[in-house]
Amino acid sequence: MRLSTVRWVVSALVGMVVGLVGATAFACSNLATVILSSGRGHSGAIITLTGASFAYPKATSGLPPSKVVVHWQGEDGPILAEAVPDRFGSISATFTVPQAAPGMYVITATQLTPRVIPGAAPDAPPTYFAEPGTPARASFEVVAPGESVAARAPTTEPVSESSGDLDSTVWVVLTAAFGAVALSLFGGGLVAFIHQSRQAKVPAEARWIPPGW
Repeated sequence: MRLSTVRWVVSALVGMVVGLVGATAFACSNLATVILSSGRGHSGAIITLTGASFAYPKATSGLPPSKVVVHWQGEDGPILAEAVPDRFGSISATFTVPQAAPGMYVITATQLTPRVIPGAAPDAPPTYFAEPGTPARASFEVVAPGESVAARAPTTEPVSESSGDLDSTVWVVLTAAFGAVALSLFGGGLVAFIHQSRQAKVPAEARWIPPGW
């Protein structure tokens, strides 16, 4: 392998490692979570929702925190409740379970913040962006009328809205795995680079060449 080729490989590996480290840092950032006081119940039941790790602006910004909106069945579903996070990013709200057929449903907590896009007209309406780590989701089971609501631990398990979505935890694990592989490749490339550099300084007649090369 030529020295220039080794340098190119090492540079490519460095770029890949930097990119994966950045992706890992993003994936491992705080994700908003919500917990329900009960994971199942009848239509009309009163449920308490608590949440954590929602965005709260820095005190120096002078901006108010964006409210968290709790939806039934997806980000565009009916609004169940609204709450404003405290300075620790925590929320608490209660809602009534809507009339629905027995089955599993998704409780979604969104946090959208209005921002003015650079270059937009002065009178242009602000665009709403989801805060990093949101929305948060939890599942809730509506039981049939007359059926006993057995005690069950509150759920915080994120539920995908489509079969193509992956749980955020899976992405964290996969990103960390790719990062480990990249670091291993980087270490191997660095060793090869050092070896080739040393070999380049050795006179040609003193180098050992394997038979047949």
